[in-house]
Amino acid sequence: MENSTGCCATGNAAPDQYKPKGRFTRLGELNVYISSAGQNKSSKDVLLVLPDGFGLAKHNLIMADLFAEHLGVQTIVPDYYEGDPLPLVILKYKPIFGVAIEDHDWPEDIKTQIRNVNIEQWLTKHPHDRVSELLRDLVIEIRSDNPDAEFLGVGYCFGGKHVFRMAKQYLKVAASFHPSYLTQEDVKDIQVPVYVGLAGDDEMVPTSLADDLKSWTHQERVQATLEIYPGMSHGFAARPDTQDPAVRTQYERALKTAVSFLGRSILTQTTTAS
Repeated sequence: MENSTGCCATGNAAPDQYKPKGRFTRLGELNVYISSAGQNKSSKDVLLVLPDGFGLAKHNLIMADLFAEHLGVQTIVPDYYEGDPLPLVILKYKPIFGVAIEDHDWPEDIKTQIRNVNIEQWLTKHPHDRVSELLRDLVIEIRSDNPDAEFLGVGYCFGGKHVFRMAKQYLKVAASFHPSYLTQEDVKDIQVPVYVGLAGDDEMVPTSLADDLKSWTHQERVQATLEIYPGMSHGFAARPDTQDPAVRTQYERALKTAVSFLGRSILTQTTTAS
């Protein structure tokens, strides 16, 4: 099989020694990770972190732990790939440009795993409508135990598209970083504030995406804030190379911006309640 990892291979896997602060459980049909680190502001608010193609990989759990700590709300990462995420091996072993996979000094099993990755084929197993159905059912499941639950959302890459979709009906605020596969249809009928952070050097998306988003959100009258992070590659806000000072700075800025943007809805709620 011809290898096709695409730009999903950009970025770094999280350190193996990281110990998640939350727990794994099952909600309805989905396996999820739930982090409640620092939960003290609102029992009503739930943040959904919609992950990139790596699902419940540690770098996405780190994001959940950070958001839970900074926002003080329960934070959930759903496995909408149903146990079939992209393999982390494509983040841990990166081919040298122009060098065939078989010529790299890697274990043979690693070469085989990388050679067998085909993102286009993988995507056919996880159609967007199926993912939207799973997320709808997740909201219903959470509200069966917490009828007053209100949802915030942040999405990365593949999840960046689905946070737009969820914002049409289920979210009171949304943030999307380097969204993939985004269309104007995803932007229609959104009545809540949306923040979009784009990577300046993102080869995974059309070069026209920033202009498209400005046009789409204007036409659809979406309350959107768009920001471009110069020099950044696809995935920087979720799986950064923290050894690169420039990437680390932009990653931290993206996190801080998302926390501030999402946090306004929690602050407004708690202030009104008091």
